[in-house]
Amino acid sequence: MAEICAADMPTYGNWIKRTALLLKSRMPWAELDDLLQWGAVGLLEAHGRFEDAYGVTFQTYAMRRIKGAMLDGLRRSKSFRFTQGTDETMIDLHAEENGMLPEDPLSLMLQSERQGVLVEALRELEPEEYQMLALHFFEELNNREIALVLDVSDSYASKLRARALARLSTLVRAKLEGVPAT
Repeated sequence: MAEICAADMPTYGNWIKRTALLLKSRMPWAELDDLLQWGAVGLLEAHGRFEDAYGVTFQTYAMRRIKGAMLDGLRRSKSFRFTQGTDETMIDLHAEENGMLPEDPLSLMLQSERQGVLVEALRELEPEEYQMLALHFFEELNNREIALVLDVSDSYASKLRARALARLSTLVRAKLEGVPAT
């Protein structure tokens, strides 16, 4: 089991604060103080439940648990609950006004096709490239954090991200144009 010591608290505090700010930017109605508290609870839960037998580092486990605790808290909170009907209609209207919803079936079809192309291209990446992009875009880690997770240097993580993005771009472009990737 990982021990949380006083020397590690600035790191854990930064994880919690970074995750809370990220969620706050996506969900402006959420209260930052609540997110921070739920994150601290998530850290304590991670500490209590972590087992190194599964080959996952405490850092990786804790980061997921912190974010999960914040999302769980939002789900339970009244600020996240919407009544059916009026609120959903207002959200859809707001999203459409801001260009967040496609207006017609053709737009939906094109969006779906592009997503399919992207998924195919992601499957063709090398495992290390795929992992880099997954950590960067889905887990929202920065290069330094990714370097720690992958156990590589910061500069190698940066080069790997650039290489993965370049390769993904080439694959997507080739698929959209119907030509083999070089």
